[in-house]
Amino acid sequence: MTDPESNRISKISLSDRRTGFTLVEMLVVIGLIGVLAGVLVTSMSHLKVAAKQSHAQSLVSEVATALTLYLQRNRSWSVEMVSATDMEQAICAQLQLKRYGGPFLDVTAVNDDDTMTMNENSLDRYGMLDPWGRAMLKTQPNLNESAVRDHRIQIRLDKNLDGYVDSSEGTPGGARVRASAIAWSRGPDGIDGTRDDRFSWSQGQALADK
Repeated sequence: MTDPESNRISKISLSDRRTGFTLVEMLVVIGLIGVLAGVLVTSMSHLKVAAKQSHAQSLVSEVATALTLYLQRNRSWSVEMVSATDMEQAICAQLQLKRYGGPFLDVTAVNDDDTMTMNENSLDRYGMLDPWGRAMLKTQPNLNESAVRDHRIQIRLDKNLDGYVDSSEGTPGGARVRASAIAWSRGPDGIDGTRDDRFSWSQGQALADK
């Protein structure tokens, strides 16, 4: 004859064993959460890189357009522009000053009397930087100019006004580009000629230099 009390205890024990997760199940869930978190972090990292590359592409295109408009308005390059190889502070200012027909590019502060005011904490105090240079300054505001110089937007101009910017004017890799002005970012490594560089010109504009 079955003891009713024994049956009741057995049912309670079975019920207790069926509630909650086993250790193995918990480890599996934790593992899956870890994998998903890793995928999410990697995706976010790629998105940040892509956003900076897109920003850099936009910047170099804007700079090349601003320089082209400057030439169309003034019919010649200023002495400072002819000798410049990057968007240093003086070039940033000239693209904004009214006496040159500007502003062509909004990069820094200009007073009503066409003089430039540069706040010591401004991200543009060392010239126009690419997104990686600007990120460096945001995290380390006291960096000196040499630390961020390689992250200035690079420029080359059609100095002889023949419709091309070529190796004699210092184009990267000796390219010959059908343009009045070109600009590029050296990317996160600050080095020319690597795959992360961003250029204002397309392959269709670049010709073999002769």
